[in-house]
Amino acid sequence: MFQKFAEFITKKRWYVIAVWIIAAIAIVGFSPKLADVTSNDQASFLPEKYESAQAQQIAKESFPQSEGQTALILFKKDNNQQLTAADEQKVQEIVAGVNEAHIDKVGAIVSAPQMLSQNKQIQLASAQLNGDPQDEKLLDAVKDLRAQLSRSVEGTGLTYAVTGNTAIALDTQESSGSAEKIVGLVTVLLILLLPTIVFRSPFAGILSLVSVGIVFAMSSSLLALMAKLFDFNVSGQLTSLLIVVLFGIGTDYILFLLFRYRERLRSGDHTRGAVSFAMTRAGEAILSAALVVSAAFAAMFAASLGFFSSLAPGLVISVLLMLVAAMTLVPALLAIIGDKIFWPSKKWQTEQTGSLAAKLGSLVANNPLKVTIACTVILIALATGLTKYKASFDLISQLPSNTESSQGFKDLTSAFPAGTASPTTVYVKSDAKLSEASLTTLTTALSKAEGVANVMPAQPSATSQTTTPQLAQLSSDGKAAIISLILKDDPTSDKAMNAVAGPIRTAAHSTGLNAQIAVGGETASYADLNAATNRDIKTIVPIAAAIIFVILALLLRSLIAPIYLLLSVGLGVLATLGATSYLFVGIGDSTGLIFMLPILLYLFVVAVGTDYNILMITRFREEIHVEGNDPKIAAKRTIEHTTSTLISAGVILAGTFASLMLAGLSLLTQMGFSVSFGIALGAFLISLILIPAVSTLLGRWVWWPSHRQVARKDPTDN
Repeated sequence: MFQKFAEFITKKRWYVIAVWIIAAIAIVGFSPKLADVTSNDQASFLPEKYESAQAQQIAKESFPQSEGQTALILFKKDNNQQLTAADEQKVQEIVAGVNEAHIDKVGAIVSAPQMLSQNKQIQLASAQLNGDPQDEKLLDAVKDLRAQLSRSVEGTGLTYAVTGNTAIALDTQESSGSAEKIVGLVTVLLILLLPTIVFRSPFAGILSLVSVGIVFAMSSSLLALMAKLFDFNVSGQLTSLLIVVLFGIGTDYILFLLFRYRERLRSGDHTRGAVSFAMTRAGEAILSAALVVSAAFAAMFAASLGFFSSLAPGLVISVLLMLVAAMTLVPALLAIIGDKIFWPSKKWQTEQTGSLAAKLGSLVANNPLKVTIACTVILIALATGLTKYKASFDLISQLPSNTESSQGFKDLTSAFPAGTASPTTVYVKSDAKLSEASLTTLTTALSKAEGVANVMPAQPSATSQTTTPQLAQLSSDGKAAIISLILKDDPTSDKAMNAVAGPIRTAAHSTGLNAQIAVGGETASYADLNAATNRDIKTIVPIAAAIIFVILALLLRSLIAPIYLLLSVGLGVLATLGATSYLFVGIGDSTGLIFMLPILLYLFVVAVGTDYNILMITRFREEIHVEGNDPKIAAKRTIEHTTSTLISAGVILAGTFASLMLAGLSLLTQMGFSVSFGIALGAFLISLILIPAVSTLLGRWVWWPSHRQVARKDPTDN
């Protein structure tokens, strides 16, 4: 089947390219822009069954002008001395002036005597940011707030700092603004330089860059069009992931073809015949690899978190389009360019003998048991680092220390309870009107709950008869209320999350108040997010494993090979997570690894690692069933012929992720190291060494229950 398809593509190469040009113009020209259908609003929401999501729903319904985030403003003297009564008065005047400026999306700013630190060095004010927490305009509101404060403190002898969730998000965005550019630049350089070095020709890199670039543009437009037609969400995080995924796996598939093409040219075949041969031999591996990656991404549809499930459509569409390109556009271009793809080098005409790859192949083939044990011991040793693993939701520690929100947070936690930076919000909704008095029992119970430092004063409501700040803020209709709690511990710590999920929610629901009560806020969301992430991992991984198993079983006509291929990749993920834990938590000073890291490792290490395993096992099968070699010789030749492919593909993809470490953010450093390490471990240890060793040990049992006989030489192989 692949041979006939390959012959058709090479024969109709000009028509194939014409179809791609027309399709690209039509799709890109008539589709909406991806930015027009991208939304962070619903993609990051927790399912409604989680209490923090219910709290946010009450906020939307009853407090439409204040369901955003709270910005915390710290005032202190520029000489760090105690604030005098005159200074406190200046703060109140500054707050009043900023209120009168009516900054878009910034609600009333509140400062009260209770918000003066015990050491009298910091006066705190809180500003309600109006709108959805995911609204990009809230970031602009923080910029405008900072600009207004900067003008207001001039000549007062006071300084200010704005911190809080939205301010942290703004500083994170600005600090990591260069990350995507860095990743794109490094990816382009790797794709251009590495194939140029491997094949000693600039055209090999240009072929990859042009082909994948076309697919990237088309997939972005196609995704936007499908999102518009079928009304599904596109995550705002998708663009940077598409760059890595498409340029990574796309270049991998092109390398699969180029190495087989060069190998066939060396046997004396002509250009189109060599392209046809390369497609025939590599096509099945490319098809299976792309289906495996798509299956891994498609399993994310089962995620309860919208953040993860919203990534699935774009990733699946992009990978499948890259598959079509690798099977049609790339071989058509290659059939036209011919052996000039390797110009100006002539080294491709002669096969290198006595190479390190050949020596490695002999070592593995002659000592399969020792090699298997050694590789397994290394992986298990790395996996022991899981004893150090701890999920972290601390986004402030990921920021450079010179950002305003980071500096403000440090000042805040040094003078106030740690939870002041991000209050936990309790929402109350009733069918009857509420009053401050009717909420006294609830506020008292909450103030006494384990983990609560105090109840934060609220802005007087429209129905209040006093201008004195109250402990509960009523809605305009009086049927809902907000109570803000200051936690004793860091809002992102396990201790704080356990307090919110346990005693604080227990206290909130045990007062007997005839109303709906929901505990929300950052810490509550993180507690629910942690539970949802654990649930999603337990759901997604088995689903993905089952689908990948079926694909591998059909590809290899075996029930044994898929088992050890999947086990090896799973062990690789555990080893990667363990190594990352050792480095950042054990040796480094990180409080934990960013909570989404296990999902990211699943996305890339499992999918890409299985890709490389497929490349090895299909070549191993070819050496046995087509070339007629015994398992030892098959393993030796498999390693000898695929080492260059694996090293090149692994370096490009691992290098792309490693570039994230240059962004200067702890979060991206963890992500860049872990994923690049996992890909390198999968390519260079598991796929290149462990899989051939295990396959040699198992011998004919690799293909059980198939009883396929060793075939004669392929008639197309001269």
